[in-house]
Amino acid sequence: MSTNEHMNEHDIEYGPTPAGAQHEHTDIDPSVGYKFAVWLVVAMLLSVAMVYGTFFFFERQQKAADVVAQTYPLSVGLPKLPPVPNLQNQPFKDIYQLRNAEAEKLSTYGWVDKDGGIARIPIDRAMEVMLQRGFPARADGGDSLNVVTQDSSSGRTIAPR
Repeated sequence: MSTNEHMNEHDIEYGPTPAGAQHEHTDIDPSVGYKFAVWLVVAMLLSVAMVYGTFFFFERQQKAADVVAQTYPLSVGLPKLPPVPNLQNQPFKDIYQLRNAEAEKLSTYGWVDKDGGIARIPIDRAMEVMLQRGFPARADGGDSLNVVTQDSSSGRTIAPR
């Protein structure tokens, strides 16, 4: 049986295997493998150099920042805020504080304009004073819980529930 009997159209480009060959002659050329290994080592060394270079760069920046912090210790903890107006950091706390301040104004005595002689009184006391001075009030006590404000073609109306 000759080597030509087992050849097909794909084997023509490689040719027959020579007699006494210790390996297939279609294997990779060893010089290509060595070149690949050398370039792989070079790429790995470059990668390691870039990583360590970046590490030492940031380490130097941190050390410089530490020196500044030791020189000016009071400036370390101050946050750098953007210019106003700022977003609310805690909106629920803000609305809670606003409502507490409004409730305090409605329930306590205080000066609005001391030079002008204008003071504020608690809202309950203000309603009593208005009734004592004859301010008109609803005869039925103004049960506003049983009425609904509606929109109509003639404007706003109040209707019982």
